Amino acid sequence: MSEEHRLRTLIRYEAPRRAERLAAVTPEEHRRAGARWPASRQLEASEVGHLLNMLLEAYDGRRPVPQIRGLVAPEVYAGLSGPRLPQPRHRTHSVHTCNPVAGVIEACARVEADGRSFALAARFTRAATGWQCVRFALLKPQRLDRRPQRAAA
Repeated sequence: MSEEHRLRTLIRYEAPRRAERLAAVTPEEHRRAGARWPASRQLEASEVGHLLNMLLEAYDGRRPVPQIRGLVAPEVYAGLSGPRLPQPRHRTHSVHTCNPVAGVIEACARVEADGRSFALAARFTRAATGWQCVRFALLKPQRLDRRPQRAAA
């Protein structure tokens, strides 16, 4: 038994490694004032859908708004916080994304609540700490009783 045993990788059976690696930040670099953050990668549509669900939960009152503070811009946070009436549960059914420019993701989704469909529009930008929602709008149809009246001719 003088033979040395070594582990060898089985190339055909190993899972492929991620081609895109995030830059590692050492604790010393993180503590310094000029700490560099790892470059955040591009979000996939499923991840954008998950973020939209989190924002809808905060909109509905099912999630405390301070939990999403790091994910949204201050103006979006101000729009979601404050006193609200209980909202029906909104559920996303389809999410579509596009990248108009580098570092920006625009998303739209079909949302249902109480058997009605609504449109959701959001815009995410890449910040130093990751992706941040800078626009969030749940587009609801106008009430029928608020139709503009035509002037009599």
